[in-house]
Amino acid sequence: MRLLTRILQFMGGAAAAVLASTASAASESRCFPDEFLFGSATASYQVEGAVKEGGRTPSIWDEYCRTQPGMKCANVADDFYHRYHDDVKLMVETGLQSFRFSVSWSRVMNWDPETFHMRPNPEGIAFYHSLIDELNANGIVPILTIYHWDLPIELHTQLAEEGWLSVEIINHYVEYATLLFQEYGKKVNYWTTFNEPRSFCAGGYALGMGAPGFTGSLTQAYTATHNVLLSHANAVQKFRELKANDIVNDKARIGIVLNADFAYPLDPSNPEDVAAASRKMEFDIGWFLAPLVTGDYPPIMREIVGDRLPQFYPGQPEILKGSYDLFMLNHYRSRQVTSCNSKESNKGCSTLSAGWEQDRGVDDSHIVPGTRQRSKAAASDSHCASFTAYPPGYLETIKWLHAHDTSADILLTENGWCGDDEVENMDQLWYFQAYLEQVHKAVVEEKIPVIGYTAWSFLDNYEWGSYESRFGLYYVNYSSQAGSPDFYEPEASDLARVARPSAKWFQKVASTKCLGVSVAAAAPAAEVGGGEHHHHHFWAWVVGLVAIVAVSAVVVLGLVFFVGHLRCFPDEFLFGSATAAYQVEGAVKEGGRTPSIWDAFCRERAGVKCANVADDFYHRYHEDVKLMVETGLQSFRFSISWSRVMNWDPQLRGMRPNPDGIAFYHSLIDDLNANGIVPILTLYHWDLPLELHTELSPQGWLNTEIADHYVEYATLMFHEYGGKVNFWTTFNEPLSFSTSGYTTGREAPGFKGSPTQVYTVIHNVLLSHAKAVQQFRKLRVSNVVNAKARIGIVLNADFAYPLDSSNPEDVAAASRKMEFDIGWFLSPIVSGDYPAVMRERAGDRLPRFTPEQAELVNGSYDLFMLNHYGSKMVTNCDSKASDMPCDTLAVGWERDSGVDNSHIVPGTRKRSGDAAKNAHCASFTAYPPGYLETIKWLHAHDTSADILLTENGWCGDDEVENMDQLWYFQAYLEQVHKAVVEEKIPVIGYTAWSFLDNYEWGSYESRFGLYYVNYSSQAGSPDFYEPEASDLARVARPSAKWFQKVASTKCLGVSVAAAAPAAEVGGGEHHHHHFWAWVVGLVAIVAVSAVVVLGLVFFVGRRLWHHFHSRDEASTTERIPLL
Repeated sequence: MRLLTRILQFMGGAAAAVLASTASAASESRCFPDEFLFGSATASYQVEGAVKEGGRTPSIWDEYCRTQPGMKCANVADDFYHRYHDDVKLMVETGLQSFRFSVSWSRVMNWDPETFHMRPNPEGIAFYHSLIDELNANGIVPILTIYHWDLPIELHTQLAEEGWLSVEIINHYVEYATLLFQEYGKKVNYWTTFNEPRSFCAGGYALGMGAPGFTGSLTQAYTATHNVLLSHANAVQKFRELKANDIVNDKARIGIVLNADFAYPLDPSNPEDVAAASRKMEFDIGWFLAPLVTGDYPPIMREIVGDRLPQFYPGQPEILKGSYDLFMLNHYRSRQVTSCNSKESNKGCSTLSAGWEQDRGVDDSHIVPGTRQRSKAAASDSHCASFTAYPPGYLETIKWLHAHDTSADILLTENGWCGDDEVENMDQLWYFQAYLEQVHKAVVEEKIPVIGYTAWSFLDNYEWGSYESRFGLYYVNYSSQAGSPDFYEPEASDLARVARPSAKWFQKVASTKCLGVSVAAAAPAAEVGGGEHHHHHFWAWVVGLVAIVAVSAVVVLGLVFFVGHLRCFPDEFLFGSATAAYQVEGAVKEGGRTPSIWDAFCRERAGVKCANVADDFYHRYHEDVKLMVETGLQSFRFSISWSRVMNWDPQLRGMRPNPDGIAFYHSLIDDLNANGIVPILTLYHWDLPLELHTELSPQGWLNTEIADHYVEYATLMFHEYGGKVNFWTTFNEPLSFSTSGYTTGREAPGFKGSPTQVYTVIHNVLLSHAKAVQQFRKLRVSNVVNAKARIGIVLNADFAYPLDSSNPEDVAAASRKMEFDIGWFLSPIVSGDYPAVMRERAGDRLPRFTPEQAELVNGSYDLFMLNHYGSKMVTNCDSKASDMPCDTLAVGWERDSGVDNSHIVPGTRKRSGDAAKNAHCASFTAYPPGYLETIKWLHAHDTSADILLTENGWCGDDEVENMDQLWYFQAYLEQVHKAVVEEKIPVIGYTAWSFLDNYEWGSYESRFGLYYVNYSSQAGSPDFYEPEASDLARVARPSAKWFQKVASTKCLGVSVAAAAPAAEVGGGEHHHHHFWAWVVGLVAIVAVSAVVVLGLVFFVGRRLWHHFHSRDEASTTERIPLL
């Protein structure tokens, strides 16, 4: 009994601790005020593109990016100018309450050479009206930045001094700002005159790190800043005048966005380091802040810079001082600081740029202890390589700013993480979480009036010379032409926006105004107060106990229901995915590869794209195999490029081995096997070496000699990989490449019009297959090929339902379609001859097998392999119900089959999106029961043969979040489960087509991949090009994540149908094993639940009563720990 008591105490204590932490978490949910604004930001030159549209004229950045080596331009950028409607919808989905953007000065005004001033451009003005109206209509507060670094080029080249070095610029800026106040003053309540003036003044006029790129001057940065501050002050003065005249909203506010890293002294006990840190803050942010607050520059700057720092004339300090309605702050990181001449300095004073940087005189390269650095190396990106995060510095920067005017609200206008071109950027997610915790501390603990937080940036964008630095909540798939100084039209597939984890997290925070539970909240509360608070907690505990009892019961009952519907596959069932050589490899001129018929066909046929680079699998297969492991693949089907492993020898009039190509597949297969992934090797997936088409007469598969060439090739493969590969297929979908290539002419080699060619091709294919299988079996006997290795041929078929199942002619038509599609190949390998209906309808045009050939072909398989995608209803082409008259069918095989297969089965699912741009996918439909029917049809031809499902998938567009595809895989795999469990058909594996989006025989528009691939606009070009690092990134679709769960558990989970009572339960040893495993599991769950509940009752009832009521009244201030 004592042992039971101890157990109950332990279990109850543990459960109470969980509840205690939950209660603590509730109090630590860290919410913001209801009026707090969560937003994100962009800037005109960084996202808009359209640099020559709508009357826009060049800015200094259009010029600068063309004159600096290695610098990219923003002609297209994110194409926000054309896509802002869709982007605003994305903002709504992301829960944004504010959106900060800048106006392009050279878009809303153009230079007038007669007046030497800028004049309004109505088209540009209208663009921002439309954007602002759309934001307001969607409840998103616009925050308008008047100047974000893109000065009109003429204001740099046409003034007495260049740009911000000229005092004339002040009047030009005020004219521009006044135009904006008059245009948008009634629509916008938050304005900022300048974004980060330190960045473009110090960067552009001292360090040479941005336009206009000046460096070496002792004074230019100070002159530019002086003119910027006076422009700001005069614009604010004008703003307030217009507000008083009701041209600008009465509630509208204006400020200037300042930026600062926080500076900690390298040694807080060293006065010189303390002074250096203070000096950095004054030179970085005080340079602009002090004039706004006091009317002059910081004293330390006056002391160090002396006469090189301009003086404000009488009247100027008055308009400067107080020229803000709120503070606006950008912050990214923090550093430890020492003087540049200290012993600890890594940056000697002489290495600093003349002028502002040398005057400041600090080394700010030291990382604060506890700083988080990037989790991945960033050698390719000098900006991100040094990017670090120290969240407490954000709070210190806010406090530093707040101390200069404690009455001023603060709007946080930029904060974000610099990443690479990955979508799943978990560093970024951590950054936002950690930095927003500091904002919460500023608001709640420090009581600083922070009114909003703005994440930089909404989209990946042009980061002032590069697209490598990625800050976006949304990933943008730039093409390799992004940044080109030449103008180009982005393709539909370019610039897709893909939500990062941060976007999804940000949406939750923005919609709830709460951060959720921090890591610190997991610690148990150390103390509990008394009085009323205790009484409140007592009842909270009572309610918690009742909830636990109820939840325990529901969990057990739910599990009982859930278990009966898990739908698991046998442990040895293989979940895999597939690709094919020409569709993914690229590298068409590397490693000794020579052209195939597809290399020629894509260059000859109008509108057909090529696969010079494709997915660049040839160079990226190591990373892709890692992805396969992450996706839980147990098998991977791929094909060999015949013209990569063998080259034409004109002297031999045959193909000879190519060692480089052979080595590539050895490496791939070794990588797969090392990672526990079963290789499934396809010998021929449509890419016939070009010389076997051009040098033989008749050409290619029309020539009987092709069988000998094929067997030589297959034998080489068996010798090379026979000890490493256990699943082989001779041909992929001979129906497809024979009919499309030799009947309809849609694919290589593009022949059509012959009533016989396709039959000749298939005859040669079948003989090639049978001879290769014969050779395979010989080598298996001699132990060159693994004893367990098996070989087959991949056949494909849609299932054919009769249009009218009561009409014998439609029933016959459906049967005939199955025979002409799959029976054409299946019947010879099962019976030694073609289907009787084909002999009847094709007559003498259908070749004959000799007795020896029939014997060779019959039984030339170790297992069946099946590709299936959709189902159709069928009628005769000459029936009244036909939509495809017989004379519209292609001569030969198609007309011989004589069916109209265009009718959709009732209950078929069509694509949910518009597919007008995608001819292949436009007609793509799904009817899952047809998959089971096709499997049953195939199984009926040899009930002893295992079946490997080698392709099945959904045709989509270039979207990542393809929910049609996810539904498809779920629904079709349910049919596979029925085949295995209910029909007892020996299906041994399922292969999703395809692992990656790939080249789909003439196009990149049809997307089947578990992983989205961001093709550049050059993908498909017949000219060769080197893909950039940002091209061809793999992005997991929802299907990939779901597939990983299915593959790892071998279970589909509960279907929608599981809500209804189960009509039948299958039996068998496998089910018996699962049944008892679940019975034992349920008993354990019930037992543990009972122990937890009893323990809680025992522990909490006793402990809480004592804790809340049995206390000495004389010690009411004492805190008794609950646990």
